[in-house]
Amino acid sequence: MIKGYLNQTAIWHYITGMNEYGEPSTSSKTIKVRWEGKRRLVRDNEGREVVSEARVFCTDYVKPGDELEFDGRRWPVIAVSTVPGLDGKEAHREVAV
Repeated sequence: MIKGYLNQTAIWHYITGMNEYGEPSTSSKTIKVRWEGKRRLVRDNEGREVVSEARVFCTDYVKPGDELEFDGRRWPVIAVSTVPGLDGKEAHREVAV
């Protein structure tokens, strides 16, 4: 249902593993999103309250620790909520950056 509203694009930067030096290996992919610049208070993975600058909707498996590049800036992913569809399966994700 939400796919028709994902009319913007972002570059998703995500960790694929660790290299031989113990540093994270990353990869990037262009994904369809709906970006809403809306400041709000969210909790990160460690339970701290953090100010989020935008809310992003997508269908890709974005997770905290990843980055989304939008409008010439890289935004760290703070928190992710999954939203179920009417069939009970994950329909999309709401990402706080």
